[in-house]
Amino acid sequence: MIAETSQDAMRTLVEDLFEPHGSRRADTSVGAELELIPIRRALRTRVGIEDGATGPGTAGVARRAGAANDWTETIDGYGAPSWLTPEGGRVCYEPGGQFEISSPVFTSAHELEHFLSATVESLRAAATDSGISLLASGIDPYNNIDDVPSEIRAPRYDAMVRYLDAIGPSGRRMMRQTASLQLNVELGPDPLMRWALLNALAPYLTAAFANSSSYAGAPTGHASHRAWLWRTLDPTRTGIPFDASDGVGAYATFARRAGRIVDDDRGHLSTLFPEVRPRGYFELRSMDAMEPARAGDAIRFVCSLIHDEDVAAEVWSVIGPPDVMLLDRAALAGRRDPLLGERLEILESIAAGV
Repeated sequence: MIAETSQDAMRTLVEDLFEPHGSRRADTSVGAELELIPIRRALRTRVGIEDGATGPGTAGVARRAGAANDWTETIDGYGAPSWLTPEGGRVCYEPGGQFEISSPVFTSAHELEHFLSATVESLRAAATDSGISLLASGIDPYNNIDDVPSEIRAPRYDAMVRYLDAIGPSGRRMMRQTASLQLNVELGPDPLMRWALLNALAPYLTAAFANSSSYAGAPTGHASHRAWLWRTLDPTRTGIPFDASDGVGAYATFARRAGRIVDDDRGHLSTLFPEVRPRGYFELRSMDAMEPARAGDAIRFVCSLIHDEDVAAEVWSVIGPPDVMLLDRAALAGRRDPLLGERLEILESIAAGV
């Protein structure tokens, strides 16, 4: 039970998340995870990992791409195949069979964009002969959840499904049907200040890069239906847990109050999904999946706004402290929201001048 973990004990664990792990990297170091949704091109149905009645699976796609690029096949912690790239990246799977491309750490946004572009191009080239399309979209635009079985069965995922199903349908849709661009940035010289800025930027990133307005063959009325699912998933483990007076304490309280999916405290922390998750670096979780070139725009946009102290201060003066209420507006209207749209124009002008 949550009550068994004291605030002090949880705070100690959380403090470690705001400290760099291993040797300190350059402040401009950046990494990302980009997810892709596999669709049978002719039928617009989802594609499983292994070959099935409707055609080849995506494991064969990854094996062909791997053979052409010297990837090393292995088995991940959930028993599914995954591939290690020579650069130190990884290609693996999400619960619904979505591809996840995890980059190594790069020292520049340009290097990261090149890695993502080359990896996506390799997978798509290998998918062509199998009649498979790999969609860079925030959610499956064609299929309902009933047509997308779980491709990975593991105790952690099974526990998440049981817990989230008790709340509503958004959990399994998130796990099996969504795809995102997650950007990983360093803690910076003042981690709590950077964390505050990134949390403040989260709704603007959702709005600027919204890419999931259709679901199950119909428009949703949301600029980012993926973000809307997160808003309706579980309010105890999502959102913006921020307090300017005590950032670490606020996150520790957030962690203690979140519903338990697993028993141990460190495992519990890994089941929290705020917009910005501290992990010895900061993981930005606010953006839909998008094409690599657009992902490059997103990466450069974020990096240009946070890496220079004076620029970061200017950004803060434009958007102010984190505002969780803006997350709903970002998911619903994207940059069509008057406030978000007006401020995004200013942020883009600032980024262009860096």
